[in-house]
Amino acid sequence: MSPTVMIVEDDPATRRLYRFLLANSGYAVVEAEDGVAALEQLQTMAVDVIITDMNMPRMGGLDLVRTLRESNSEVYVIMVTAFGTPDTEKHAFRAGVNEYLTKPFEFEELERRVQGYFSRRSSA
Repeated sequence: MSPTVMIVEDDPATRRLYRFLLANSGYAVVEAEDGVAALEQLQTMAVDVIITDMNMPRMGGLDLVRTLRESNSEVYVIMVTAFGTPDTEKHAFRAGVNEYLTKPFEFEELERRVQGYFSRRSSA
């Protein structure tokens, strides 16, 4: 069974791009348009990694991560944002984000971080 990555992103074009590139790298990919939709899906499925945008309608990435951590979820979270500052990065890590990327970034960097997580997990 392929490792599963959830993409939580309000921009449909970005979600499709991430899905295409990650699926081509061998991952099973599921999508959610915001934190509320992600939490609904996570009630019925397990994922290994969540890639979430920070700013989204209904529920953004920080609130999603806080909710996950309150429920003791240990899912690996990579947060991406176009509005990154040292302060928002600090808040993200305090909320429980594992990795943080500021847009724009090369897709290879995101893929490298996902692969790095799975490599560390398999060697542990």
